[in-house]
Amino acid sequence: MTPQLEMKIDLSVVMPVYNGEKYLREAILSVLNQSFKNFELLIINDGSTDSSVEVINQINDDRIQLIDNKQNRGIAYTRNLGLKLAKGDFLAWMDCDDLIDKDRFRIQINFLKNNPKIGICGTWLERFNEGKPRLSTTFLDPEMVKSGLIFKPSVLNATSMFRMDMITKAGLSFDTELAISEDYNFYVDACFHFPIANIPKKLYFYRASETSIMKRFDDLKEMKFQFHKKVYTKWFEKLHLPLSEENFRKHDYLSSENLYDNIEDVAEAFNWLVYIKNQNIIYKILDDKALDKVLGNMFYFLCKKSSQIGLKTFAFYLKNRGEFEKSFGGSLLKLFLRCFIKYDKF
Repeated sequence: MTPQLEMKIDLSVVMPVYNGEKYLREAILSVLNQSFKNFELLIINDGSTDSSVEVINQINDDRIQLIDNKQNRGIAYTRNLGLKLAKGDFLAWMDCDDLIDKDRFRIQINFLKNNPKIGICGTWLERFNEGKPRLSTTFLDPEMVKSGLIFKPSVLNATSMFRMDMITKAGLSFDTELAISEDYNFYVDACFHFPIANIPKKLYFYRASETSIMKRFDDLKEMKFQFHKKVYTKWFEKLHLPLSEENFRKHDYLSSENLYDNIEDVAEAFNWLVYIKNQNIIYKILDDKALDKVLGNMFYFLCKKSSQIGLKTFAFYLKNRGEFEKSFGGSLLKLFLRCFIKYDKF
């Protein structure tokens, strides 16, 4: 081993690969061309049957380590292997078909060094390769990130960077029983051990491709629901929400991008948000103000998904929006126009 490789490694970059030959070289080069240089790149081949390994072996860089699972073990197992093998003080994830800003690692490491209590930080990302590029944003403040996790991941997993001593101390790992949402489950567990924050910069470029895990589960809605249900159960138990199938499905539908087509269902979903607020007042699981902002954001999101009903939705929003503190992204004019034309897309 050369003296250079014996030097302390600041960052471990973990890239799980399963049949990712099409965009793999581009993704690897995006990592190697970072302005921050002191990292190891652990590429874990999870039993690929295409030419992914050949693509990796064609790139000559001492920072690359190829780990071969031999057979497909699943994304949670592969992520856990990355956690185990990482030598850096920090760990960054990278998907095998995506791209990153050349300053991503430098910016996230500086953020974590300047905020020593933060255990995980994510960034915003741009989705591309499915029509017009779309910016995905999420909450910044740790208390709002934590509250947002009631409904869906408020950390965009591929963008995240971990402070490894906190991960190890908390004994965190990915649940191998979850074929998807293993990251969502991980962040729900993590948020009760240390603060999680997001940086309001677009540093990650997510490629919508046929090889992505979520694409493979697009048509398996019931299976996706069962995975989500396992994560939701943690919140239901903490907030003492009734563990009925009806409530789980109501919560999952509200958290999704599925549209509503009658005002009665909208009212029921709104009442569910109010119920969550009141349960938290009783049991003090989350910061009241942060949760109130997240619920206000979800109420706007709910009405946005219900614009095809028409102006009844807009009137319902005007009547009830005072129940929660408004957060961000909720233009009253945009909602009015959506309802006025009965817009039937998300």
